Amino acid sequence: MAWISEAQKHYEEYVDYYTSLLEDYVDDHILELAPAYGQLQEAAVGYLEEVAKKYVNEQNPDFVPTRRWAKKIQEEYLTKIIPELNLLNAKLQPFATSVICGTVFYGANTTAYILEQAAKCAVTVPNLTASGVLGIIANPWLPDKKTYSDRIRTSVSLVASKSEEVVKELVTKKMQYSDAAKKLSQGIQESYYNASRIIHTEMTRANALGTSYSLMENADIVDGKYRDATFDSKTSAYCAADADYSKRNPYDLDYDTPMNPGLPGRRIPNHPHCRCRWVAILSGLGIKDRQKAALDQYGDLYYTKAASYDEYAKEVGIPSVKDMVNADNPKKYLRPGETLADLNRQVVRKRFNGQIITVPLGLGIHN
Repeated sequence: MAWISEAQKHYEEYVDYYTSLLEDYVDDHILELAPAYGQLQEAAVGYLEEVAKKYVNEQNPDFVPTRRWAKKIQEEYLTKIIPELNLLNAKLQPFATSVICGTVFYGANTTAYILEQAAKCAVTVPNLTASGVLGIIANPWLPDKKTYSDRIRTSVSLVASKSEEVVKELVTKKMQYSDAAKKLSQGIQESYYNASRIIHTEMTRANALGTSYSLMENADIVDGKYRDATFDSKTSAYCAADADYSKRNPYDLDYDTPMNPGLPGRRIPNHPHCRCRWVAILSGLGIKDRQKAALDQYGDLYYTKAASYDEYAKEVGIPSVKDMVNADNPKKYLRPGETLADLNRQVVRKRFNGQIITVPLGLGIHN
């Protein structure tokens, strides 16, 4: 049994390595968004200065702005800024699609390579085409049917609302130009942060999807998969809890994919900036005990033999998983259209009429 334990160990070490490469890939691509937002910020503040000079600074001290006058100025400003926002959207959509699409391929291909190297046998690489992957990532993963494209577009559109608000405060003399420019810049920076968060979260989902498709193609050498959560104080409560749970109760290979959607609090990504990944359990191998990279309470890297997040928490003196869950806000694991009842829903997968379906726990069904 020694050689199969070594195979699982090597598999997990490969996963660590390729995940670290993906993290660099994510950071590099998110930085590519900065120039586009910088150009928007420069244009937005430049137009604001034009408005300030034309309609604010030249008015006499006794001028009383009317509502109609203020509305006219807001509309004139928006006619200048809306084309800039449309241009930003035109840049972001193909960029995001390309990056997220590429991440699905990355997850699928690296997983196939890792399986081959660790198990030392021939594997099947998923036959993913560009159009097929586009179909996968366009599959609405939210109950409100919003895709990443919709959420990016909404994030950019919020800049228009922020701009209109700032101009209104400026022309009605409720705000100085310098304060208005600062507030507008901050609004655009928030939009950049939101777009970065959306793309980071979607790349995590895309990598997890690619991994799952590759594992499904090689079901003959894989028994299941579990969530691998980072061992540090930033790990969310539900990710830690699901990591400990899924190591004892591995998920089916198709779990958390469009054909078998994951449950609230038990999917990847679980929340914005989720750092989790799926790890396979090679057939007949179980999960090999090995040292895992972790951060101590001071943020310093060390290697732990803790097999679960709970053991790690006890080792470094941070709250247990149960305490973390009790103190956490469960709403951050919900997506639009979901309720707390969905988060606490207990279900089981069963075969019915030749298909695998999800049913409430304890419900007896028969073919």
